[in-house]
Amino acid sequence: MNRDVRVALAAIPNTGKTTLFNRLTHSNQNVGNWPGVSIQKAVGHFTLGEYEVELVDLPGAYSITPTSEEERIVLDFFVNDPPDVILNVLDARNLYRGLGFTLQMSGSGLPLVVAVNMMDEARRAGVDLDLDVLAEHLGCPVVPTVGRTGEGLPSLKEALYEALKHPKQRPPYVSQPAVVEAAVADLSRAIERNNTSKGLNEGFLALRALEADPAFDEHPAMADIRAAAGIWRHRIENTTGLGVPAVCAQCRFNSARGLVLEATHSKPPLPDALSEKLDRVLLHRWFGLPLFAVIMMAVFQGVYALGAPLQGWLTDLFAWVGGGLESITSGLPDVVQSFIVGGLWQGLATVASFFPIILLFFVLMSIIEDSGYMARAAFLMDRLMHRIGLDGKAFINLLLGYGCNVPAIMGTRVLSGRHNRIRAMLLIPFTLCSARLQVFIFLSAILFTPAIAPWVVFGLYVASFVAVIGVGLFLKALQIAGPPEPFIMEIPPYRVPMARTVALRSWYELKDFLYRAGTLIAAGVVLVWVLTHLPPGVEVASASSYAGQLGHFFEPLFHPLGIAWQQTVALLFGFVAKEIVIGAFALIYQGDLTSQIAAHVTALQGISFMVFTLLYTPCLATLSAIRAEARSWKVTFGALTLGLGLAWTAAFVVYRIGLVFV
Repeated sequence: MNRDVRVALAAIPNTGKTTLFNRLTHSNQNVGNWPGVSIQKAVGHFTLGEYEVELVDLPGAYSITPTSEEERIVLDFFVNDPPDVILNVLDARNLYRGLGFTLQMSGSGLPLVVAVNMMDEARRAGVDLDLDVLAEHLGCPVVPTVGRTGEGLPSLKEALYEALKHPKQRPPYVSQPAVVEAAVADLSRAIERNNTSKGLNEGFLALRALEADPAFDEHPAMADIRAAAGIWRHRIENTTGLGVPAVCAQCRFNSARGLVLEATHSKPPLPDALSEKLDRVLLHRWFGLPLFAVIMMAVFQGVYALGAPLQGWLTDLFAWVGGGLESITSGLPDVVQSFIVGGLWQGLATVASFFPIILLFFVLMSIIEDSGYMARAAFLMDRLMHRIGLDGKAFINLLLGYGCNVPAIMGTRVLSGRHNRIRAMLLIPFTLCSARLQVFIFLSAILFTPAIAPWVVFGLYVASFVAVIGVGLFLKALQIAGPPEPFIMEIPPYRVPMARTVALRSWYELKDFLYRAGTLIAAGVVLVWVLTHLPPGVEVASASSYAGQLGHFFEPLFHPLGIAWQQTVALLFGFVAKEIVIGAFALIYQGDLTSQIAAHVTALQGISFMVFTLLYTPCLATLSAIRAEARSWKVTFGALTLGLGLAWTAAFVVYRIGLVFV
């Protein structure tokens, strides 16, 4: 009988922690949210000897003296549900950056294993590490790894197994002022006398009491030492002139600095001639941004060139399955058969036919990101971000928005200052997400030739970018933001993308797409079918149906944009999720969808429709994310009205100017 154990994966951001998580758990993972917040929680499972390991990927944190929501989650996890073992990940290229956090965790008394990751890049940079010195000082096993290739993984699993089999941890010595050491010793003795440590190191609990961390208010040890800790805290502050958290952080990083000097032996790095040559071109002051545009255009061309034939084959397959389904359900009442075949199946099949295009898009974007180029694109965009008054880090959130707006908005919590976060939340909905991309690829392929269609989609990406800048300048004029901060970001070396990493990342995105198709999109398609078939006795999808009545009700608002009532109905359901737009088309335009749209929608009307789709509210989930992150209905309503107002204005201008030239 295998024993269930829990291992916590903890590290500061950008150490390759998630890559190691994927290596250890493969695809046996569950993704949700931490209780009470919208921060993603990933849990994986794997077997290690007689142990069934639950691996919890904790949010990236710099300290367990919390200053952010992520750090609060990490601390609460250790306090309320201590793991059997902590797996800490360090970046071999920059040990100092993460050792302060490592020293805090190693002082907790919980068994610790340290993985020094990215050893291949450290070797390339001429960094020679003495990991035995690190292990000696930290009092725990230290294992060299390369998460991208799996190098060192067997040794890491062996170290984890030994830590589970023989749990022990010797807290490292961190030199502190005499008054702090006296306080820790006194409080530790009190905790030890009362036997209230609950598996945590007494010195670790004493420091938490001195720092007056509210996360430990309910810990049994605090009741006995709270008063004494307050007296010692006052004495420390009078002696050092600093608060206890500042004194402890200073001591940790002084120890980390000494440990790095002892464990690191640098050699002159070999010059990376290829990276230097590439950066001279790709980061050029004048050519860098145009090259970025060319690379993105090449991505769209690749998606079209490879995806269109695959989509055609998949559409034919779904049509064949639909024919078989029609034969199987021929004995059912007409309304039931219509619901199953003409409603649910046709709507979902139309959306699912974009599976190859979505797959190719995420594969190509993952390759660009894994190569190290995406970070350079963020560097190129920093100056422009400052012009619209945003923190330079906000460009990363905007880039995420081109995949999906929801995680991009959730990621704004890393930005400093509430005003900066709110501004980023208001701008992200104008990025062209993958759900909108499906609509644009679908319509442009029908309304334009194969040579022109990719340029239409590229033009919509440019329009999205212009909208972000324009709205950003508008918000800046309204002074809805604080001053931009300097952009500090480590530029990674160029890497050959790993097929495994690209495949896993693409699979997670596709899994999310399939989940949405099976739940929210299916519900939307069913609702559209009901509205197009009721009330009883009317012609399906006619002006007399509920869908037609709904479309005609809003027609005066959309007629100036060249958008007919049929497209208006699709837009209304697109508010729930943009993927439903295509499914709605399949139900509203009875018969062959391609020929029906080509017959009823002109190229200019199609462009007006796509411009409106680009700029109005992306989906209900995005608004929910804005409400959760901003904790303000006012900001949520502002995002809704800003998108609708700009969408209507832009589509009106495009359509009216287009009529002059048509």
